[in-house]
Amino acid sequence: MPDFPKSMGVTLTSGSPECIVGTLTVEPHHANRNGVMHGGAIMAFADALGGSAAAINLEEGQSTTTLESKTNFLRPIAIGETATARCEALHRGRRTTIWQTTVLREDGKPAAIVIQTQMTLAPAP
Repeated sequence: MPDFPKSMGVTLTSGSPECIVGTLTVEPHHANRNGVMHGGAIMAFADALGGSAAAINLEEGQSTTTLESKTNFLRPIAIGETATARCEALHRGRRTTIWQTTVLREDGKPAAIVIQTQMTLAPAP
């Protein structure tokens, strides 16, 4: 996993080419002015899992980048809670992959659903 998600506190707990699961304990620096997890932090958490899921599906020399990301925010996540995100493949093609990440609160209720498209980049000549 890249340094940015590590610096946020993202931990991968399981992974396969079809599904990656990770956790993040919400700290005060992840919060918005309302005292709950900032939407941008939720999106970054989901993007870290989507990028990691896409990366483990790459062939030697390929890389990946996010083309599109859409987030539905459903419920707040309080400071001190550990959020769990489950990122599952919706499509795994040669040029693009599509991932759905569900971010869950500690009570098991979904806080956000993120769908993102990852592009597979060919090795530089």
